[in-house]
Amino acid sequence: MAGLGSGSGKTITTMALLAGLLEKNYRVHPFKCGPDFIDPRHHEWITGTPAGNLDLFFTDPQALRERFDRMIEGSPGGVVEGVMGIFDGSERGTSTYDIARSLELPVILVLSAQGMAETVAAVVKGILSHRQPMNVLGIIATRTGSERHRSLISDALEAESLPPLLGVLPRNDSLSLPERYLGLAYPGEQGDEKTRLFRESLFAATKGFDWDRILTAFGDPSRDESGREDRPEDTQGFYHSTRQRVQAFYSNAPTRRSRRTLRVGVALDEAFWFYYPENWESFSRAGIQIEFYSPLRDRSLPKGCHGLYLGGGYPERYFAELAENIPFLKEMRSFCLSGGPVYAECGGMLYLTEGPLQQDNDPSSLVGFFPFRYSLGERLKRLGYAELEASSGFFTGSRGSIRGHLFHYSRLTGEGTVIDSAFRHTADNRPEGFTRNGVVASYAHLYFPSNDSWMEAWAEALKQNS
Repeated sequence: MAGLGSGSGKTITTMALLAGLLEKNYRVHPFKCGPDFIDPRHHEWITGTPAGNLDLFFTDPQALRERFDRMIEGSPGGVVEGVMGIFDGSERGTSTYDIARSLELPVILVLSAQGMAETVAAVVKGILSHRQPMNVLGIIATRTGSERHRSLISDALEAESLPPLLGVLPRNDSLSLPERYLGLAYPGEQGDEKTRLFRESLFAATKGFDWDRILTAFGDPSRDESGREDRPEDTQGFYHSTRQRVQAFYSNAPTRRSRRTLRVGVALDEAFWFYYPENWESFSRAGIQIEFYSPLRDRSLPKGCHGLYLGGGYPERYFAELAENIPFLKEMRSFCLSGGPVYAECGGMLYLTEGPLQQDNDPSSLVGFFPFRYSLGERLKRLGYAELEASSGFFTGSRGSIRGHLFHYSRLTGEGTVIDSAFRHTADNRPEGFTRNGVVASYAHLYFPSNDSWMEAWAEALKQNS
């Protein structure tokens, strides 16, 4: 699923296609191109299957192909949502176009038709002539109006002998998802009634898709005819089922045998949910068992964990609830002070600070392990890929650099304490993040399969704490 740019309707269209395929008993595997934690969760909400990440900055073409084939094995195929516009990232070789060619996948172009009709044909012709060869299965137009609007687009494509119109997603308030500064809101956040209307609108829109053409891109339907229960999940239910999906999906992944069972507690709830699912595989390969917990609801950490992982998310939106869970904050702080290995990314790092910068000097605090406070701005502070080397902390036992990305609006303030930097950027040697005791924290989201030795270093730190 490729578009002209962000905001073209790729995510909604991908969800609609996944919903329609599921209704026809095609239980396909969802994927997302580029560094993204939010859109894949919406794919999972529809399919009940962990969504994979496809990125040619993190993975070379051969490894990308091997992973894609492994994840769709036993299913009719996969549906891949592109990143930004179809050619964005071409200079680096990471565009949706590059990934489609690497995987030899047909492309469905998703174009917003708001404010135009026959001009869609000119846009499509320009895309096809810009890079060749390109296997375009067809077009799905979003934000369409009347049936007449649909006919004008379809006829214009046919008159120019262009790929056909496969369907439309009309302008409809029910076919929208709330957004905030990091992207779409999380699945089910609209509330039960709006979520129900959204799902109904998705399924209704796919009734008019050209399924005869679309299904030519997939293998045989799934053997499991039970289907997925067609009901909206509430917010807490979504994260509970996500835990179950992750544990079930990766239970059969290759696991390194060890005399000792190494356990990492992973934060997962409405406040912390930005994770690459490929990282779960890295844990499994390293012989590390995952135990999920919720800083919002749990009163204590999982028993027997040798280390902790705090991913990104929206802890700033849940500051009051997180700050009120005092027993958990105390236990988290004690674990950090104990010297046990803790890794925190972006929102997870904010959780380990003293909390938001208050205008009225409110002493309210979060974990308070790092002597900083954070504040949110209206503009992005950092955005883009990153390649890092470990400069201090338990990752220094790794070999070489690791890849990831940064994406945040917040900034940290604090003074009076000297804390070592965790990483350095290979491009310009700039410091990134902090280390203290056994805690490593930064704004970077690391993709551990890009260098297995980093997970091995983490496993060694867990052994030392077991």
